[in-house]
Amino acid sequence: MRRSRPFLSLRNSLPVKLALMAAIFVVAVVTVRILSLDRLAHVDAVSGEVQNRWLDSVRLLGALNHQIATVRADEAHILLSRDASGTWTSSDDLQRTLNEVAQDTGRYRSIPHDMDETQAFDGFLKDWAEHGQHAQAIISLAQRGQIADATALFEGSGRSSFQRATEELRDLIDLTEAKADAARKTAAETIARAQRFVSDLILAMLFLFGALTLYLWSSVSRPLLELARRMRRLASHDPNFSIPYESWGDEIGDVARALVVFRRNTIELLESRKSLTRQADILVGSLEKERALAVEQRNFITTMSHEFRTPLTAIDGNAQRLIATKDRVTPDQVADRAHRIRAAVFRMTSLVVSLTGAMEIANGPVQPRTRRFDLSSLLRDLARYYREVGVDGVLEERIGELPKEISGDPELLHYAFSNLLSNAFKYSPEGGIVTLTARANGGYVEVTVEDRGLGIPPDEIDRVRERFYRGSNVGSLPGTGVGLHLVDQIVRQHGGSLGVDSEVGRGTRMTVSLPIDGPGLSLLEGEFEADFVRRGRRGDGEPSGGGPERARLHG
Repeated sequence: MRRSRPFLSLRNSLPVKLALMAAIFVVAVVTVRILSLDRLAHVDAVSGEVQNRWLDSVRLLGALNHQIATVRADEAHILLSRDASGTWTSSDDLQRTLNEVAQDTGRYRSIPHDMDETQAFDGFLKDWAEHGQHAQAIISLAQRGQIADATALFEGSGRSSFQRATEELRDLIDLTEAKADAARKTAAETIARAQRFVSDLILAMLFLFGALTLYLWSSVSRPLLELARRMRRLASHDPNFSIPYESWGDEIGDVARALVVFRRNTIELLESRKSLTRQADILVGSLEKERALAVEQRNFITTMSHEFRTPLTAIDGNAQRLIATKDRVTPDQVADRAHRIRAAVFRMTSLVVSLTGAMEIANGPVQPRTRRFDLSSLLRDLARYYREVGVDGVLEERIGELPKEISGDPELLHYAFSNLLSNAFKYSPEGGIVTLTARANGGYVEVTVEDRGLGIPPDEIDRVRERFYRGSNVGSLPGTGVGLHLVDQIVRQHGGSLGVDSEVGRGTRMTVSLPIDGPGLSLLEGEFEADFVRRGRRGDGEPSGGGPERARLHG
């Protein structure tokens, strides 16, 4: 088995296949050449026989036929000559023609002939030899002046021998022409067969060439082109294709298997790139959030430091005033200074609660702890507290008939309504009127806080719920931009809604709509992760009660 594997590998090798195809093609070309040359040699032999034998024989026989006719004419010229010089001239011509006949007969005899041709030629030579003797006798008689005897010989035995020789030559010519025609036909048939044979060889070569070309296309060119096309798709980061020829045992199979590995690596690379891109996007988003949060926190800290400095300055100023005038101060002046100090403390407490709320929502949205409580009592406690705290304004309380109990988180809702009342007083002019209205509406209760203060620009109403956002017209009024964001979250987590209606210079109306039966189950299970105003920061007051303890929730 170990010895057969290299052999199989060598047999399946693409260069070996190509070399075998080239060898087959070369052997086919050599075979065609040998067979074609052999057939052409046979044709050449047949054609040479026709040319060298039969054409020469026919030509020589035609020349002999012409020459013996010339001999007879020369004999007549001798007899018709009127003087001795003409006789001698004609005798020379006759002798020269006889010599030419003798030469052509010698040439004809040198050509190979069949037996019947040889016999016919021998008969001709016999009769022609006899006539040659007659011709020599006619020459001798004419030269001696015996014209009558020469004429008698010419008309008698000379004529008979000439006719016999002519007939023998004619028979030989007919026999030779017949055989020459047969040889020409044989040569033509041989040439035609050779042409058909060569044509068949050429067609066989074309068929073999086509078969080799088809094999080369199906086994080499087409697989390489398909693999190259898939490589181009892979180079353009498109791995969604199948790879054929993976089971082939030659170099094309090696390329296909390598392409499978490249495709798998490319897919892994693309997945890694996507993962890295997602992680990069997440990191970029996190970085942007961190940057935005850092800016917000920096602005928030700057604002808070300024806001803390103002009430502290007021507290310190009033305390120093009391100390400086302790011997001559009246009770009314003490009460006035105490109210101012308490207002400053209230402002600082609100800022602390706002700061604490901002820190809490940085850890996640609020999550209410729902239970049954008396909303009417909560709202009245709030109203009483704001009257006691001594804010600069008038609070009108319009609490109608409400359900005895509703479902919700009283602590979070206390913070929300306290924030709305605090904002209403803060953004109202000194001595302004703030109205607190509550009523039942079907399955909901609606609590409205309305002021007649600055109002909100129309293009900013949708943004006042954003964290750290403050209106462009608040000026130097204290605030962090966190309270209304927390109120909106608290209300939404109770399944309610916060409506904002405002007009610049005429006031703002905030309407909280809460379901009597509390938020749906889906809102209570898993939507929020943080617990606002929990974790041991609860005051020592009643859950729905009023008093300064609730002021820590005010923003």
